[in-house]
Amino acid sequence: MKKATLTKKTPWAHIPANYQSEATRTVNGVNDYPPYNVYPIDEAEEQIKVIQTKRGYLNPALTGPDGKKPRRGKCTSILFFSDLHMVGTHLNKIKDFYRKHQKYIDNAIHLGDTMNAWNSGEYIWDIFPDAMNVIGNHDLYTQKDKTKFYAHKDNWLTQKETYDMFLKKYIDQWKVVQPENAEELGKCYWHKDYNNHLRIIAIDCMRSDDFAQISWFKKTLADARKKNLQVAVITHFNPLADEFLDCNFTTIDYRDAEFMCRNGDGFNSNGNSKRFIDAIDEFIDNGGQFVSWICGHKHKDAIMYARAKHKQLVIIMEAATDYDVTSDSDHVWNTATGASWELIGIESLTNVIKIARFGNNFDHQMRHKGTFCYDFVNHKIITQS
Repeated sequence: MKKATLTKKTPWAHIPANYQSEATRTVNGVNDYPPYNVYPIDEAEEQIKVIQTKRGYLNPALTGPDGKKPRRGKCTSILFFSDLHMVGTHLNKIKDFYRKHQKYIDNAIHLGDTMNAWNSGEYIWDIFPDAMNVIGNHDLYTQKDKTKFYAHKDNWLTQKETYDMFLKKYIDQWKVVQPENAEELGKCYWHKDYNNHLRIIAIDCMRSDDFAQISWFKKTLADARKKNLQVAVITHFNPLADEFLDCNFTTIDYRDAEFMCRNGDGFNSNGNSKRFIDAIDEFIDNGGQFVSWICGHKHKDAIMYARAKHKQLVIIMEAATDYDVTSDSDHVWNTATGASWELIGIESLTNVIKIARFGNNFDHQMRHKGTFCYDFVNHKIITQS
């Protein structure tokens, strides 16, 4: 196998289509990436974090509705990672972690930007095909018209092209619920229910001006409320938000709400995310229980509140790979800092969301981003470490 070579870090706007961060892909096949280094870790701590993230509330001293059984909550634990940017080495590492602990993890979800600066037509999801995916901005950009900037809308994949590339081959094994005529019309949004208590709704922030999607979103929320399901919404771009939660998982360097909500593709600048925010407010008004937005894109950690009538928690995740142009942590290829991912556990009875971080878990101010536990009904931090 060809050895990885180091390349000079490149600003975002000039990253070539075949840029593999500092891992140069070999040419012998889609999964022929340099192997990641295996570093000695505290296996006990890793295993404990995985298991506790999955564990539901149980208090034998309190009885259930029948007056007999102990109160036993359910917990859904999902592995989230974001902004992989075509580094197959890190995708292999995250996949192997998932396979190792799959007994305690319900699913794996990537929050968009599988591609590099633009979409060259090569896709690496056969490495980890059961990891579900949402669409990010760099997934759409192409060089169809090389006279125009790759992010120009004339260079975007069509909805059908996007669906065919990112969802068509894999979505059956994800076992998600798609909207009507999804494949025919290229609808890249879906939902999935877990353990009779939680619905994950994945929206396509790149087509957020599609009124068919917002109509579907409202109906999907209403159905979740009727079924008494908690709801978390996942997307690549974070929605409009104007308040930071002061905790170790919130950036210090980029604690600027306007910056954190800036994107050039309309989700916030054209007010499209407000339609989704308002739909969630209506869901809460009608008695629904909203857990959190879970997003990527910014390559840094932040926990915020959406600009909404009700407090809507927004979790923004650090990049899974070693692009550290604007991150709080140095991501150095071929070191333990290269990749990061999280288990997020959502508990049914106590209304708690739990985060356990793996991989790169310190920022450059030396704050440890290890675990975080939050009451999403009373909106208060329970613990962090």
